[in-house]
Amino acid sequence: MSHFLSRLVLSGLALCLLLPASALAADWDGKPNRYRVRIDAQASRATVDADLWQQSDMLSMYNVMEVPGLPNGQASLVEGLRATDAKGATVALKDLGAGDFGIAGGQRIRLSYRVRLEHDRFAWPAGMEEVSYRTDEGLMATGAALFFADGDAPVQAPIEVDFDLPLGWRARTPWTSTGEGDRFLVDSRRELISNALFLGTAHAETFDAGGVELTLVLGKRYRKSLPMFVDLLRTQLASYAELFGGPPLSKRYLVIINERASGDGGAFASSFSQFIQGDADERNRVIWGYVMAHELLHFWNGLSLVPTDHREEWFKEGVTDYLTIVTLARNGWLDENLLFKRLENVPRRYLIARFAQGLKMSVRDAGKDKQPNRQLVYGGGSLAAQALDVALRERSGDKVGLPDFMRALHAEFGKPGKTYSLPDLERIANTLTGSDFSGFFAGAVGSESYFDIRTSYAAIGLRMDSFVEEMFISREPGATPTQQARFEAIFGAPATR
Repeated sequence: MSHFLSRLVLSGLALCLLLPASALAADWDGKPNRYRVRIDAQASRATVDADLWQQSDMLSMYNVMEVPGLPNGQASLVEGLRATDAKGATVALKDLGAGDFGIAGGQRIRLSYRVRLEHDRFAWPAGMEEVSYRTDEGLMATGAALFFADGDAPVQAPIEVDFDLPLGWRARTPWTSTGEGDRFLVDSRRELISNALFLGTAHAETFDAGGVELTLVLGKRYRKSLPMFVDLLRTQLASYAELFGGPPLSKRYLVIINERASGDGGAFASSFSQFIQGDADERNRVIWGYVMAHELLHFWNGLSLVPTDHREEWFKEGVTDYLTIVTLARNGWLDENLLFKRLENVPRRYLIARFAQGLKMSVRDAGKDKQPNRQLVYGGGSLAAQALDVALRERSGDKVGLPDFMRALHAEFGKPGKTYSLPDLERIANTLTGSDFSGFFAGAVGSESYFDIRTSYAAIGLRMDSFVEEMFISREPGATPTQQARFEAIFGAPATR
């Protein structure tokens, strides 16, 4: 499960923090930015016309991912890109590659282009659920597959998006509807680019989940599973709000579910897109429910809490993985047998990365290129999260744990424009326990050496047996009452069978 953060989030936020407000809005002409998107009847092409204030000297299609056959990623599917000024004169565009175009800034431009909607023909490193795909009920697309925007300037003019769709289609977005057809108001460039949309006839349900307005778009195979989806989404949202000490930044979300063999998902600013393999039922809930809960947790860890450095992907993904397992167990979605299977997957991924793939880099450095190093990012990050949870409890006399850590982190950094770094994580752990965690983080995520988590499992009354990448977790018969109590403090009391 990859998360859709690019330079849009990290460098954009940093630049906003550095520049004074007067400098940010110096030249803007005060008019909104407008996009009109027309989808042809075959969903083969999108035609985009835009009226934009171009402040910087860079026009960009964000989060471009190079794939075989598409050297410029989704930008390779763009045709007929043309820019004119307010008088209709052509504005020069210099193709810089990777979806970037040099352009004279400080002017309003009119942009026109077509996008070939063939993204599902290619093997995207993060999966097509993070780019675009077609179904017999319509089109899922991300903003990064459809829209060009100012590539550098942090100033954000108001944004309007209007969809012209085939007969019977509706646009489902996480944005604010104007009440005029398929026209929407978008809060920021980030919300425009880093979100999933569904355009088509698929069934949609909108409901309240703990103060969050959530729209669920379901491919036809999954309409019968609506009650299970709603139950899980409501339950997990409530748990996450308690875990982080408050709601996420955004209060409106879109969830899109369709069928694909990958069974993966991708989280965005106010939405996520998920694939399920086969029916969604009780039998395979341990898979689809886990993916859904993981992506939902990213609305806090990854989107409200944003790292300064890509090297903290281990925290964004690994902590999310671990806390997903914890909350699913506490909420009764995992019995003890399934919980142990989930916990076995964590070190297994790490062992595959270290010994099968032979990755010698640190868990932090693996985040610089997440997709090829995902086993180390997710597996190593999850191991570090579990070890951190245990270390916080041991060093505080079981007075604090990872939930307390996440609430403190969210209280300080869960705000627009704020980002956290590894020293911030160390400082918060130090403050909560009165001890020095620099050595812990250096060993868990900063070292290229093997990180042995057996002691962390033992501290919660569990035994870990392994052979190469095989992993088995079970109760330790000789566990002390303290170790048993610590297990229940983390996971609750999962049912046994």
